[in-house]
Amino acid sequence: MSEAILYAMDAPRVKNADAAADFVEKWQDREDAPTASMTAFFDHVLQTWPANGSGSAVWFEGFDHNRPVGPVFTMTFELRGFDSERLQQLRAIAQEHGVHVFDPEGHVLYLADGSEARAPSMTTPAPGAPSQCKSGVRFDGVYETKTATGWSYLCFTADQNILWQSAGGRFTARAAMDSFATGDSFIVKGAYKPGDHAFSARLKASFGAFKMDGVLKEDGLHVHSERTNGKYPFDAVYTFVPL
Repeated sequence: MSEAILYAMDAPRVKNADAAADFVEKWQDREDAPTASMTAFFDHVLQTWPANGSGSAVWFEGFDHNRPVGPVFTMTFELRGFDSERLQQLRAIAQEHGVHVFDPEGHVLYLADGSEARAPSMTTPAPGAPSQCKSGVRFDGVYETKTATGWSYLCFTADQNILWQSAGGRFTARAAMDSFATGDSFIVKGAYKPGDHAFSARLKASFGAFKMDGVLKEDGLHVHSERTNGKYPFDAVYTFVPL
């Protein structure tokens, strides 16, 4: 991936990354006129990094057809040209206009007051706590599989949450679990229902919704996933890696 996608949001009531993801999804494919705050933010950003000229190298996509919609503005930056210094510049501009910035890949919301809202750290089940559910899926580690471009990871929790991500390199179990909380890789979140040596799940991220089914067999966790519209089917066998 050579681009970094961030969302500016004129949404004072949104206070965490999960709510931000839902807010962005709600406003996708709308054509409403931008709010006054979003218009001012958009103008300020383009003054800082013009789409044509000296600032154009920052942008992966221009703005002929990608402009603010209602309270949301999608910003697609050139990954190599968008570093921590530019992120701080962007946050400063957003704060000036009372706008949040949402990073769906890191699953972090940079609030307009200068603070950050991240997911809480994943923890190992306490001694004596259940380490697996009735379906057999375990909570005290991660499930991994090798893909054509890297590695894919699944994590299950006792309260029936499921997290899914892909990474270019291989993580240790601890690093993979920590990255689900810190947002080191792209994360898809949802809820699962346990079955007889199986599970089903529905997950979503800012870029789309997914359905997933898994069956525990002797050689691992056999998982089928696809977009809810049936696109991008993916079949894999995941191996459990304990912490």
